[in-house]
Amino acid sequence: MAQRRSRLTFAAGQAPEPPSHPERFSYERRMSPRTLQILLGLLTTAVTVVLALVVLATFLRVLRPPDPERIAARAETAVTTTTTGGFAAPRPTDTTLPQVTATTVAPPPTEGVIPGGCQEPPPRNPQGTVVRVFYTCGSAPVPDVTGSVYRTVPATATVLTATLTEMVEGPDEAEREMGFTSVFSEASSGVFAGVVLDSGTAIVDFVGLEVLDGLDQPTVATAMVASLNATVFQFDTVDAVEYRLGGSCEAFGATM
Repeated sequence: MAQRRSRLTFAAGQAPEPPSHPERFSYERRMSPRTLQILLGLLTTAVTVVLALVVLATFLRVLRPPDPERIAARAETAVTTTTTGGFAAPRPTDTTLPQVTATTVAPPPTEGVIPGGCQEPPPRNPQGTVVRVFYTCGSAPVPDVTGSVYRTVPATATVLTATLTEMVEGPDEAEREMGFTSVFSEASSGVFAGVVLDSGTAIVDFVGLEVLDGLDQPTVATAMVASLNATVFQFDTVDAVEYRLGGSCEAFGATM
């Protein structure tokens, strides 16, 4: 039996017919609208989440309580700081000492002066310039807000100079009976050489500090410098102070 063969024949000029289902043999490489919509939605959601996290972090930072240790470290100010062997001190960042001027005095206390209580009322009707000097009270290492005395001096515009001039004379007999103490005394009335205010820094110069007893003892030296700081920094024009002996910071530091 002869094998039958099928053959495709085309008439002359006749093109072959295309497949009846062309979509089965071709593919369009493009993204469908639905897929594009889903991706845009995911991107929008991601951006929204990131922005929400940034806002939340900023809000929590504002509400976060301050760090006590960091605040204490910034506010901590030593009584003195050593600079090239001498002594200088910045204005304390938080001080309880009142700011007074030559024409402003504290109101008189409601109670009388208490012996040994280190309280002295300011003069009621001063004739001249009233200056305020800070001394320590009894065995206290540094003066406090009540540890001050008032002195009336002839009217002057150089109030800081007048104040330090009075300070180095030390407490008088009546003030010592109230409880005020100081390394300064009548014997040290000439140790203050002068003061210059330079761009907010008070440069205080001394001479002959050897007349001061016990200055080589840390407690005595600390009390003296603390009293000087309290007296100088009561003036709001003073931002820092530098102490010198014969014009030298190093010489002042060497006495302690």
